[in-house]
Amino acid sequence: MEPIIDLAPGAEENPLASLFGLLIREHLARDGRRAADFRALRGSVLVVAQDTGTSMTMRFDHGRLIIHDGAIGIPSVTFCGDEVALQKLPDVAFHRWPSLPKVGVLHRRQSGPLRELARLVASGELKVYGLVAHPRLILTLLRVLSRHA
Repeated sequence: MEPIIDLAPGAEENPLASLFGLLIREHLARDGRRAADFRALRGSVLVVAQDTGTSMTMRFDHGRLIIHDGAIGIPSVTFCGDEVALQKLPDVAFHRWPSLPKVGVLHRRQSGPLRELARLVASGELKVYGLVAHPRLILTLLRVLSRHA
């Protein structure tokens, strides 16, 4: 089954929604393993850029993604921070196996973005609500979004 990614009416004008939709389309076309991860996603993710006052909701349903402008329904996970911090989400690199973020001495260059993301969360610049309740959804979403193959 081919992945379906739709922008709901009004989401075309949301720069964050357009960026995330474009990234997900490109990554799914480039890597079949990400397509399998994408089909495993089910849940709602709210992304709020506090500095610009924009938000978007990504609703995943096993191979289908609808991106809405604004908050729709009750999200499983919420990312909240400045737009610059939210744009760093796709920079985290992952191992091919076991599909976990690259950290450690051997991966200093690739783990830099993960350390930056951890610093943003620790300092409160980026808030991730639902991290404890839905870690699999967050990791799978970050794998699909990751710019690194």
